[in-house]
Amino acid sequence: MIIQHNIAALNSYRQLSTNNSAISKNLEKLSSGYKINRAGDDAAGLAISEKMRAQITGLEKAQDNANDGISLVQTAEGALTEVHDMLNRMVELATQSANGTYDNETDRANLQKEVDSLKDEIDRISKSTNFNGINLLDGSLAGSDPSKAPVVTTKIATATNLVMSQAAATAGKYVDATAAPTGNAGKQNYVVSYQDKDGNTKSVTVEYTEDASTAATSASSIVSALQGNDEINALFDISKDGSDNIVLTAKETGSKAAKVTAMGKKGATAKPTGTGSTTAVDAGVSFGTGTMAVGDSITVDGKTYTIADATDAEAGKFANETDLITQLNKDGYILVDSTGASQTDELQNNTLVKDPTAENKGLTLQIGDTADDYNKITVNVGSMDTRSLGIDGIDISTAEGASEAIDKIKAAINSVSSTRGDLGAIQNRLEHTINNLGVTTENITSAESRIRDTDMAEEMMAYTKNNILVQASQAMLAQANTLPQGVLQLLQ
Repeated sequence: MIIQHNIAALNSYRQLSTNNSAISKNLEKLSSGYKINRAGDDAAGLAISEKMRAQITGLEKAQDNANDGISLVQTAEGALTEVHDMLNRMVELATQSANGTYDNETDRANLQKEVDSLKDEIDRISKSTNFNGINLLDGSLAGSDPSKAPVVTTKIATATNLVMSQAAATAGKYVDATAAPTGNAGKQNYVVSYQDKDGNTKSVTVEYTEDASTAATSASSIVSALQGNDEINALFDISKDGSDNIVLTAKETGSKAAKVTAMGKKGATAKPTGTGSTTAVDAGVSFGTGTMAVGDSITVDGKTYTIADATDAEAGKFANETDLITQLNKDGYILVDSTGASQTDELQNNTLVKDPTAENKGLTLQIGDTADDYNKITVNVGSMDTRSLGIDGIDISTAEGASEAIDKIKAAINSVSSTRGDLGAIQNRLEHTINNLGVTTENITSAESRIRDTDMAEEMMAYTKNNILVQASQAMLAQANTLPQGVLQLLQ
């Protein structure tokens, strides 16, 4: 018999401590509702759960964003409803004025007064309609597709006409004239550095076998190596020309094309060399000989720009071609020469294209939980003022003017209808997006719940078991503490 160490009591105490710790955790899980309250409870489960929580938070906020987007679209579409009503009234007035039973000075003049008032209101709505301070119908949300040429018509009063021709978007073509063998047979590296459509610079290195004697064989080997690289092959058509030069032609056209910045063999400096290139140009309208004089005008995508004695930018009147081109730049167009360089002086022998930097000029809605492009929707709304609709100059004070106005107003109605249709399509898309986000949020929340939430019934069973064990270990500790007292019997 020993008294220095009570092994039974130590064992009972250890079991009591374990049971106390277990019941403490049971109480924590039951009171918090979570079975993971700290990393020690389940490190892997905590990491997965927190990742899911971030996704759930993003999805819930994306639903709010989409709902805000619907409100914005409805605001714009509601304003256009009134524009439609006013245009329909203007058709009615123009049709009435075109009838020969009215007097110009009195009857048609009064009809023109109402038309002028309606035009002023359309312009006011275009300038004032906004959502949370964001103008919706003044053209600030107008997007641009550089691959599509501007629609241009001219009205030239002078004897020298501006000869127009449609120019298609071109792809960048890049040539490396250093592909001939250097006499070093065996494995070599070929490097292509390029910029993607977003301006990001990247570089790709491929390995090929160089033939020391035949340029054609080496060039073919380089072509095969480049064609075997998925990254380069996705952006460029790869070939060799009759002189065994390596030729890369961008698969996209204009500003959407990837641009080679360097291409060639990897030499001692480990830098690609031997670059040749042509500039990719967006689709546009090329102008031949001729200059604009007072009275001449050019209409681009429905907006008219006129050379006039009195300048008035809002009315589309400019003193010279330079001022006119400046306004075109503001409206999302640029003038380039045959090399793609910007021009600012005259239309002659240059090409008018849509400004590629205005491609995503519209308002972007974040409708997903990541920053990927597929989780964004861009809302584009063009200017809805009378100038953009082509009705700023209509005059129904004569029968002839009224007849001309009918077609112009109906064209404006079609333009507004198209815009409202686009807005309606976006609203429907956002509604489907909200439904999808809701389902995704629900399912991910369910998965996160299985990882993180406490099963109360199961935890109550564990709590009951551990509670009994605590009481039992307490009782056994008390019994173990009485065992050494038996030594006292030996002292009697």
